[in-house]
Amino acid sequence: MKFTKLFCLLILTSTLISNKLQAQNEGLGLWAGISLEKKIGKKFSINLNGQARLVENIRYTQTYLGEIGLSYKITKNWEISGYYRYVERRKNDLKEFKHRDRFYADLSYEHKIGILKFENRLRYQSQFKDNDGESDFDASYLRNKIELSYPNKSKFTPYVSGDLFYKIGGKIDQIRPKAGFSYKFAKQHSVDVSVFSNVDLVGMESSRAIIGLGYKFKF
Repeated sequence: MKFTKLFCLLILTSTLISNKLQAQNEGLGLWAGISLEKKIGKKFSINLNGQARLVENIRYTQTYLGEIGLSYKITKNWEISGYYRYVERRKNDLKEFKHRDRFYADLSYEHKIGILKFENRLRYQSQFKDNDGESDFDASYLRNKIELSYPNKSKFTPYVSGDLFYKIGGKIDQIRPKAGFSYKFAKQHSVDVSVFSNVDLVGMESSRAIIGLGYKFKF
């Protein structure tokens, strides 16, 4: 499938979701990012990621972030990694950006089940936020993400996933269901297109659809 078909599929998906959400007086979001991965030998890799997050029908940028991490392949199926994330975020378009720091560590497992690929990622994350020049502890979470994908001979790999958020000292307060596909258009280049939602389980925020767009370069 060529880029024109990929572009048309993205536009169609965006239009359908946007129309539905506008009818419900809700806002469509967009998370767009770029990821760079550099292999160091057979076991290690360095990762650099950047992302902008737009909200309210993609009207303004609420968050932008950059992160760096190191991954280690323990075995064929197991991998461990650690990351630091720099975040600038605001509550709405009239507010100034506030700085946050996040640290997280992942333990990932993958296994082939018939024609499907199963992945399970367990994450611990801790975040600190800037409160008028002072760094306050924000929250620590344990997150468990399960993903099923369908690797095949084409350049497209569809997948579905679910991410569960457990606030340490509290309870499970959010889930993130997602569906999408990755498209590898060259040996080192790929894009990822998805639709997902952050479902608030404690009733503080309404759930809204978000389009995810990502480009990845491996070298």
